[in-house]
Amino acid sequence: TARILSAREVCGDLYDFLSYGTQQLGVALGDVSGKGSAAALYGAVATGILRSLSPRKLQPSELLRQLNQLVCDRRVDGRYMTICFATWQKGRRMLRVANAGQSQPLLWKDGRVEQINLTGFPIGIFDDATYEEWNVRLSTGDILVFYSDGITEASNRDGKFFGAGRLKDLLESNTQLNSAELADRMLEEVQEFTQGGAITDDRTLVVMKVK
Repeated sequence: TARILSAREVCGDLYDFLSYGTQQLGVALGDVSGKGSAAALYGAVATGILRSLSPRKLQPSELLRQLNQLVCDRRVDGRYMTICFATWQKGRRMLRVANAGQSQPLLWKDGRVEQINLTGFPIGIFDDATYEEWNVRLSTGDILVFYSDGITEASNRDGKFFGAGRLKDLLESNTQLNSAELADRMLEEVQEFTQGGAITDDRTLVVMKVK
């Protein structure tokens, strides 16, 4: 389940689902530096490149490496993108994740929430960047949450950020919800925290729950 709340008419955040055949799915969530139409255009180019790579069925670290090279070839001065990419192999129940400077995803597994500790250079800065990959076998009921910093950096009237800690707590106390309900609940909580303030940065979520 994916949700996006845009701060402007055009959005600098992106998410995409890449079909790797019947047994495998690629999931991306990214955030382009800057705002407005230039960021949205950069995001559209990156999404186009992602989709052009999808027939190769690349695993996350190699996909990010190739995406970075192709984006660097079309270098746009002063712009870059953070992105987290994962593949889910249904038959083997195997999740693989790599990260290029995006917020670290949350994983609910074995009765607790952890942050998947992966960093990596954003896309579009260093031509020869390489990326680490992490994998885990998941079980029914496990939950993965990708989110943009528009969620954790949403602030209230006192200037306090919502923060990753609140997002973790929210996941921990709502694991019985399905993915759509959980995504909606998270966005509602963020909106409540900001006391109805304007959305200053795009808020994007992808929630996956293993059946």
